[in-house]
Amino acid sequence: MPKKILFLDILADNPWRRQELESPYGGLSYPEHFRQFTGIAKNQFISIDAFGEKLPDPAKFRAIILGGSGKDPVKKQESPWILETYKFIRKTADKNIPILGICGGLQFVIKALGGAIVKNSKGRNFGNSLVTLTAEGQKDPLFSGLPKKFMTQASHQCVARSLKPGWKLLAFSVKSPIDAIAIGKNIRLVQFHPEVSLRNVRGKAKLKRQALINEGFTTEKNFPKFLTALKDTSETGKKILTNFLEYFIK
Repeated sequence: MPKKILFLDILADNPWRRQELESPYGGLSYPEHFRQFTGIAKNQFISIDAFGEKLPDPAKFRAIILGGSGKDPVKKQESPWILETYKFIRKTADKNIPILGICGGLQFVIKALGGAIVKNSKGRNFGNSLVTLTAEGQKDPLFSGLPKKFMTQASHQCVARSLKPGWKLLAFSVKSPIDAIAIGKNIRLVQFHPEVSLRNVRGKAKLKRQALINEGFTTEKNFPKFLTALKDTSETGKKILTNFLEYFIK
């Protein structure tokens, strides 16, 4: 039987938080939303909950994808399941199995491989974010077919503090100086959310309504206008994800 792609689910470690975080996905689980958004066939895809299930041998899979998380992997906030996830990521990297890390996935991989994640000094990055590719990013197959600057969706408060020697910066934005990273030939990490549609980001905004108002993104009165002003970036996101599937997975 051909090897499948593993979606390592790091979204939440309790059912109430999971239910809240999955509410923008129209009744789908986060992994199933990702599969459908990306167009991966059911027989090529499997999801494992990093909190509730035993982590398998990564060599059984063609690639590992880690999506967003409600947990910030910062010092003194890392539960035992997060530490076990780091071990799994290191095993995956040692075996040269392709990894795609998205938002929290980027942060988990950075921590697993010896980097640091910190609270963003520029504050929360949320909603439409203009991403700029570096010279390395413009050459990288992950962004094949995309312009030097493109709009995507963001939803995070933490960022990578710096790059380790040999890691390449592929993209940046005003609020996220490290927005995409290449580690060797097989690991690609993005701080933004290519898998989030307009409907999803509006749902996320409603969840974070009070925080967005408190942090100056909008006001109570203007919140409906804030939602309306958000733009759809689905086609760009699908292109990035398709590029990973096409160029990095054998």
